[in-house]
Amino acid sequence: MDGSPHVGKSISLWNGDSRGHWEGNTLVIDSTNLNGKFWIDIAGNFSSDAMHVVERITQVDADTIHYRATIDDPKVYTRSWTIAVPLSRNKSKDELWLESCHEGEKDSNRLLGAGHTPYPGWNRIAAAAGR
Repeated sequence: MDGSPHVGKSISLWNGDSRGHWEGNTLVIDSTNLNGKFWIDIAGNFSSDAMHVVERITQVDADTIHYRATIDDPKVYTRSWTIAVPLSRNKSKDELWLESCHEGEKDSNRLLGAGHTPYPGWNRIAAAAGR
């Protein structure tokens, strides 16, 4: 956010080298120097060390953020592509179970089943999930 340039091309990082700036009320994040060793998403779409990502985050109102990312990776894709999605505030009063609490867990039916109380309020979430 201080206007400094990206690090040299000889440095590659898992999360890349990000530089941000404001364009009006939109935060623009420019990321380069990614190491190309990670998946872009849970579907297994991959990237290379040539990937360049520009993200734009705009607060639309008190409960909505507009997220847009343009990905350019000439070693993997024939042209750049963009994803855009509105992110809405979760106004639910229900407890949320953080994924980090059960990372890699493959047996949620048993964990949320009768006789197990992994945390306070688990039964409300189990009931909401139809378990």
